[in-house]
Order: sequence, then structure tokens, then C-alpha cells
Amino acid sequence: MTCAAHGSVNGNAVKLTANRTNPGDPAYIEFRQRLSPGIPSGHLYVVFGRLDAQGNPVTRQYNGLFPKGSLVGLYGGAIIPMPAELKPSYADCHFSTGAAYRVSLTESQYQQLLGKVRSNLANPPLWRMFGFNCNNYAASLGSVAGLVEPANRAQPSFSYIYSYIEANGDKGRKSAGS
Repeated sequence: MTCAAHGSVNGNAVKLTANRTNPGDPAYIEFRQRLSPGIPSGHLYVVFGRLDAQGNPVTRQYNGLFPKGSLVGLYGGAIIPMPAELKPSYADCHFSTGAAYRVSLTESQYQQLLGKVRSNLANPPLWRMFGFNCNNYAASLGSVAGLVEPANRAQPSFSYIYSYIEANGDKGRKSAGS
């Protein structure tokens, strides 16, 4: 779940759009939106790991839902549920991030997140363009921190992330160093 296979062992730091990092929390989850070569709506995925004493990421693990089979899986998912991948792609590890939202986690929340990710890796959910796509998957992981999806769940990733930030009361919220 790292970017090592794509030539970047610890992934990339990004500029944050919104940041809810509480001093002393040992871990984080970060929602990142990027362009996607296959679909104009973009892609949303999560990065998570441990924080140092100043609240900066020490580790970065990547997890996101996208359909197997490239464009066939992507557009087939508009009709029927498709098998999915969860490991980071080259694009997750190297493409520019359009927006990023970081939320710190308590140790208990982090352990819940790790449990969800392990469970999903063992039994990946099916990808559906309208129903359970990358946005909904990322938000399902954010539920460990009490985060909720926006009222309109069926948005392209490039707008969904801003609605997600707003739905969780963090519009315009950035901490020092964001």
C-alpha cells in the first residue's frame, strides 16, 4: 500500500486544502483528489499513516477504489458492479493533487481504519459508477473519524472533495504549515 512499486517509497507530500489536525493525535487520514486519464470526473483516494509530534506525516500508505479492467471496468461499472483494485496506482503516486483534506486520528480511530483497510483488501468491495465509487469508498474509511458524506453523493471527484470538506465543517479550515 505504498508507492514503492512506483518508485517513491514514502509517496509525496501535498499542499492541503483543509486540515483538521489535533495536537497529540498519533495518526491521520488524508483524502486526495487528482485528475484521471480515463474519466473526466477525476479520482479520490486516501493516504494514511503516523504523525510526528508536530503533526506532520511520518508514513504514507495509499488506498483507493477503482475498477479492474481499465476503461472497460470503468464504463462497465455504469451498468453492473465491477471487481475492484485497492492498491495505489502510478497516478496516485505521481500525479498532481487537485485538493487534499487531512484529519488526524486517535490511536483507537487509527486501529479501526487499519481494520477496515485489511478487511477491504481481503474482500474488495465491488465498484459501481453510480452507487459505490472511489468517493464513497474514501468516505467509508473516513467514518472512523466520524466524517460524513455530503448530501449529494453522486458528484464527480473534483467537486465531491469540496462538498465532503464542507459537510464535515472544515471549509476554509487550515492549520499552520498546511
